[in-house]
Amino acid sequence: MDKDQYAVAALNELRNNVLLLTTANEYLSDEVFLIKIGNNISRALEVLERDISSLKKEYPGKFVNDVDTDTLLERIDNAAQRMLKPGKEIKDNNMSGALGKEMESYLISISKAVDDIRIKVHGSHTDRGRKGPAINVFSAFNGILQSAGSMLILGIKILACFIVLAGVAFTYLFFTIEKDTAFLNEIATSRALIKEKKEQIPRLEQEKQDLDNERKAMNRIDKMSREEKVAALDLELKIKKIDDTLDQLAAEISVQEKKIGDNQIKLDAFRRKPFITRLLKQ
Repeated sequence: MDKDQYAVAALNELRNNVLLLTTANEYLSDEVFLIKIGNNISRALEVLERDISSLKKEYPGKFVNDVDTDTLLERIDNAAQRMLKPGKEIKDNNMSGALGKEMESYLISISKAVDDIRIKVHGSHTDRGRKGPAINVFSAFNGILQSAGSMLILGIKILACFIVLAGVAFTYLFFTIEKDTAFLNEIATSRALIKEKKEQIPRLEQEKQDLDNERKAMNRIDKMSREEKVAALDLELKIKKIDDTLDQLAAEISVQEKKIGDNQIKLDAFRRKPFITRLLKQ
């Protein structure tokens, strides 16, 4: 799994159920709904805990300041356990909106904690990628200089050695000259991702329309049975999930469009550089 995808699905599932609690309408006053939401949150927490553990393993070594997710997960789980055995207090808290606010604060905290971990993991990979080539180049030139030092006996050999080194340096710079391939590949990748995301939108919008029609039909029922109420809750969850997915797709498309714009600016600036500037990577 891509490390950018760790915890995304679990957090979305958690967010959907917290949204239902913050609604706090009359349909959510029955025990059956609180138990259902509590079970959904418990299952999401199990997946979230595994994803956080996997994400932390992507970091080389140990965190200097570890992000305490265990306490947050324990608090959310305690709240979910209370919903599995709903008494008068938990029902009253639910109807007043206090339970929804409590869970919303936990959701914000755990989302921020996961983002902090993901940023640290990204940073560690970036630092390693940045330092590696510099160390390799330094080691290569250091070896060349040590080998050349043993052969610099006569003046003509010194001159010949400098000529060889100059040729090697020019050859190295020529073959490692900056190219526009990286920018073009980034732009092509972003365009492919945008196309993929946009192709998903019509299907999701049609699915949402069908679910909305079902919801309107159920709302015309004067008095719902318990089974009909459960079905109505499932419809609300499905519609909210589709809305979240559409919002996520729109955000991802926006990010990729910005990447295309940024890479196009870099590409234009790169192509304006003189050859000698690109050769020396200035």
